[in-house]
Amino acid sequence: MARIVPFRGILYNPKKIADLKEVITPPYDIISEKEQQEYLERHPQNMIRLILGKECPQDTEYDNRYTRAAEFFHGWLEQGILIQDTEPVFYVTEIDYSVEGVLHTRFGLIVLVELEDFEKEGIRPHEKTFSTTKADRLRLMEACKANFSPVFSLFSDPGEEIAGTLRAGIEGIAPDFEFDDPMGYRHRLWRVSDRKIHTKIGKGLAGKPLYIADGHHRYETALNYRARIMSKHGPLAPDDPCNFVMMYLSSMNEAGLTIRPVHRLLCDVPGEAMDGFVAKARASFDVETLRFEGLDRKGFEAAFLAKIRAGAKVAAIGAVVGGHSAFYILRVKEGIMDRLFEGEIPAPLRKLDVTVATKLVLQQILGFSGAALDDEQRILYTSRHERAFEAVNVGECDIALILNPTRLGQIQEVSDAGLIMPRKSTYFYPKVMTGLVINKIDGFVKSPTSALRCILRH
Repeated sequence: MARIVPFRGILYNPKKIADLKEVITPPYDIISEKEQQEYLERHPQNMIRLILGKECPQDTEYDNRYTRAAEFFHGWLEQGILIQDTEPVFYVTEIDYSVEGVLHTRFGLIVLVELEDFEKEGIRPHEKTFSTTKADRLRLMEACKANFSPVFSLFSDPGEEIAGTLRAGIEGIAPDFEFDDPMGYRHRLWRVSDRKIHTKIGKGLAGKPLYIADGHHRYETALNYRARIMSKHGPLAPDDPCNFVMMYLSSMNEAGLTIRPVHRLLCDVPGEAMDGFVAKARASFDVETLRFEGLDRKGFEAAFLAKIRAGAKVAAIGAVVGGHSAFYILRVKEGIMDRLFEGEIPAPLRKLDVTVATKLVLQQILGFSGAALDDEQRILYTSRHERAFEAVNVGECDIALILNPTRLGQIQEVSDAGLIMPRKSTYFYPKVMTGLVINKIDGFVKSPTSALRCILRH
């Protein structure tokens, strides 16, 4: 099972960076081109220059956005913009955020986790990944030799023993960092250096599987990076930094855990497929048509969303088709997934809205090939229904599929069965911000050996 250790993280120097709001970002994969430019202009030491730098027409093998990221990273270390902690610690975090006007607080822990192949079942994925994204992240890791964003994983803690121990460790102690991010969400971070807590938490988590919630690409990239290093240099020592990846851990029993839906925006859909969409959909779905008849647009969209949410347990999918004057609710016919895919798709996956959307809508109705499903230009993703509606309205995409969120119990069921959901099946909200802590995977002044041995001995 998973093993965790404290580490000497690299953080922004508060003497050089007065407000972390100016330099942290969300993970690279949810940053639009417009937002990328805004982050570039916000501050000269913004994390965007490390995780998603600009491409230039004159880029070469030796001068490109990956090599420039490495130059920025090492330059900021030399200038003291970024500084490495002097002792291994756990980084405990809290974030206050709101969803539809309701305030939530999510508690988390940033540590190093020993890499495991998925076959060992200590680290359990639930989503397919994109090959082009992993190739991109591998180039960045090879250039910079660092984890800039943690993998977000979950663990079971029904008795709150892990969370209780960590909360007791920071009780009455002012956070080392406290700031508001660009969304207005409040962040707090504490360094926990107590070795007794390290040992207790390490022992408590050693027998528990970790479920990857977000960052499948980052985890698989860490595995690929380690494999590449081993192919060049042979077997690694157990405490080699390449054997670990930075993770943010949160309890499945955490009240502040929120999962949002991931809507599909479909591009380059042939005209005949759009014209015949409803007729073909009726073979597998009961189709309800909602026509815009004098209602205000926002009120109409709200009514549409309410119908989709009401069908959360019966695979109700909303469809907005470019050029159509109506919105559609697709409710999958009872037993259709079992009749069509019983011998092909395991039962836990057949129940998922994302599987229904992929197999019945994308492949059967619209004729998307396997290659198209892996094409990030053909299928775009958003957790915001407003963005999905607007994308169809302005012609940015041809069809928007509006989904309900995947439930936590479904994620655990799929992961425990060793199965993989379709790409972009979940959106844990909010994302863990990039730039809170960085893990350098070469050149530790002190290796995590002693901390690792301490945890394993008890």
